[in-house]
Amino acid sequence: MTVPDRPAPIEMWLPLLQDLANQTSQAAAEASEQAGRPVSCQKGCDACCRQLVGISLVEARALARLVAQMPEPRQGEIRARFAAVQRRLAESGVLQRDYADPAEYPQFPLAETERQRLAAAWFSLQIACPFLENEACSIYQDRPLVCRGYLVTSPADACSRLFRDPVRQIKQEVRLGSVLARTTAAVAGVSTATIPIAMALQLPAKVDAALGQLHDPREMLEALLGEIGEWRIEPAP
Repeated sequence: MTVPDRPAPIEMWLPLLQDLANQTSQAAAEASEQAGRPVSCQKGCDACCRQLVGISLVEARALARLVAQMPEPRQGEIRARFAAVQRRLAESGVLQRDYADPAEYPQFPLAETERQRLAAAWFSLQIACPFLENEACSIYQDRPLVCRGYLVTSPADACSRLFRDPVRQIKQEVRLGSVLARTTAAVAGVSTATIPIAMALQLPAKVDAALGQLHDPREMLEALLGEIGEWRIEPAP
């Protein structure tokens, strides 16, 4: 690849990570199938779109910008869905303390036990992702990294009974969402915490401003690849 020579926000590396996530997920799926455990995910499966899905702050900002660029009335429809999810969560009491307050930083990830409890309560509400339409992702090309890597080999209908029936997920060595979160923390000085995709439009102003700062692309790429593994960037000829 050619590294740009002008400062840019870390969000510029999302396309690269998305492509890498697609490739690693495909490789993992092929390896699992060769081992006799084919992926059972299929079009129309949407149970995963009703889970507590945590995304990096960079991705949350990118989704917020994606929504802001949508034409009307489409943008209004999507924002209305986000608002409806927020109301449902507030009424249910699932999100407590500062989690539902956009003025406060939502502290994710949580301790494992608390996270599991919250995830189970969230799933019980069966709240669909605001981007889910006709049982399919309406922003498929821009979907979060964690969504690209979520593959299961257990029966597809078991996902709808999550926390009751076992769901066998394909484990991938590198979690690119976490890689991006750690890189962002190192480059932009923000937390490595993630937030639910349903709160993507609620980033605090100071976090949004920090993520929008411009940085040297080479330094960002070195930090990014350093989080993935042992890499070296050769100077341009």
